[in-house]
Amino acid sequence: MDIIEFKNVSKAFFTQNLYKNVNLNINSNDKIALIGNNGVGKSTFIKLIMDEQLPDSGRVIINEDATISCFDQFGRIDLNENVENLLNLPFERVISIQKDMELVASQFTDNTEENEILLKRYSDLSDEFESLGGYSYIHTQSEFIEVFNLSDKLNKKFKELSGGEKQYIRLAIILFSQSDLIILDEPLSFFDKKKTMWLSNYISESDKAFIVISHNVDFIKSFSNKILDIDNYTVTAYDCNYNNFLKEKKIKLAEEKRLNQATNTTVEKTSKAVDKKYILIERCENKHAQAVILRRMQRELYRLDKEKIEFSPEYKYEYAPAPKEMFISTKEIDSEIITLSDISKEYPDKVLYKNVNLNILKDSKVCIVGENGSGKSTLLKILTGQESVTTGDVFINKKAKISFIEQETVFENEKISIIDYLKGKTGLSDDFVEAAIDTLYNNEPEFRDKRIFMLSGGEKKRLEIFANILSETDLLIIDEPSTYMDDYSRTTIANMLMEYEGAVILVTHDKVLLKKINFETYDIRDKKIRPKE
Repeated sequence: MDIIEFKNVSKAFFTQNLYKNVNLNINSNDKIALIGNNGVGKSTFIKLIMDEQLPDSGRVIINEDATISCFDQFGRIDLNENVENLLNLPFERVISIQKDMELVASQFTDNTEENEILLKRYSDLSDEFESLGGYSYIHTQSEFIEVFNLSDKLNKKFKELSGGEKQYIRLAIILFSQSDLIILDEPLSFFDKKKTMWLSNYISESDKAFIVISHNVDFIKSFSNKILDIDNYTVTAYDCNYNNFLKEKKIKLAEEKRLNQATNTTVEKTSKAVDKKYILIERCENKHAQAVILRRMQRELYRLDKEKIEFSPEYKYEYAPAPKEMFISTKEIDSEIITLSDISKEYPDKVLYKNVNLNILKDSKVCIVGENGSGKSTLLKILTGQESVTTGDVFINKKAKISFIEQETVFENEKISIIDYLKGKTGLSDDFVEAAIDTLYNNEPEFRDKRIFMLSGGEKKRLEIFANILSETDLLIIDEPSTYMDDYSRTTIANMLMEYEGAVILVTHDKVLLKKINFETYDIRDKKIRPKE
């Protein structure tokens, strides 16, 4: 069935055009990858589907019989709810029917007439149970618990879980719902290869429709049978896998450029004819007839200009290095910023690490990796003084300015412009800040006047990290910076961190980002924090 239909949909974000005249259908069993650079309108497209925004023109028609669920990184859940109960939420109806079936089965007697009524009731329940996937839900749920290492977390409250474990629960509630269409916005945070493969297989084998936003190309290649590409101010649907999409898009772009070239040639000829017509009007006696012809030619010029395809700016995926002075702190501090001496961190039901020693100097570049629940987030809180250790000593240099950049980017005032934000944050001159913005956003001048709420997730993260670098920060502690980033954003962040002369502690699961930076990597494993071999 058709779940959603876009009819001549156009959408702008204030003065910024996102897409024009979009026509497409989303159908049952579509496995869609929604792709495009940061800032092209992927999140807005999802909001149109979820009825959180309205198109400027056209219609988004949603099948009233269809149900749609959307997973994002920060969905709200009752913090005090038991994990097992949360994992059972999507199966509430199935579990209820199963209990009813067991009750009916226990009521059979020697009375044939009563048994016939019970048998009819049992048969109806069994049909509904099967239609809801009742015979497979136990396997599906138990497999998820095993793959995502949640077996020993079932009796815990949601608030007691690590950041990654919380995301797994949010994902399970959406994935196992009875929705016809499931939207996943960057679902791979905190995922390793095994978890990524499980999700890919689940999407491929599901009879539900999926729309997935992800910058992990290998992941979307593994399941997608349809691509929605946001580029050149439109959304184009390609009914094929990712590899064939790349071929078809290359052909499409070549044809569009050829048509534009032909149109430009026609426009040039028509413009010359219009110029000649102006001269002719001045000389001839029948000026009215010539003016009529001139207006027709001008209308033709206008029509041709409207037909030209507007191409969005091309990212070269090359980071233009900022002036070196942007990354140099003028402040002198001692060599040591943080020292952990024989620290241990234990909870009543779990030991995270014992006898750990770690020394962060003013030029240290450190990446922390480890399985979810190993204590990465706790370590960051210890390093920022937000959490105490069980045993051992923690030295934090009081002269050092430490900035903690969390995974979720939050600005106090998103209504101010980027330039005003940077000036207020750093105290730097207009010229310096404008040069910084050009470096940060690929020399696109419109970013100087943009307000923060107009930025995509990846663009906001670039701004947050850059602002802290320019604020004479001595140590940047960054938690999972690349969740919403395209390759240009990821490359920009990697180069900034490598050029920055201060210290950096980075937590990430992003293997692509790890390849772009040359940091010393520490692995939290077996209750130890040690250099990764």
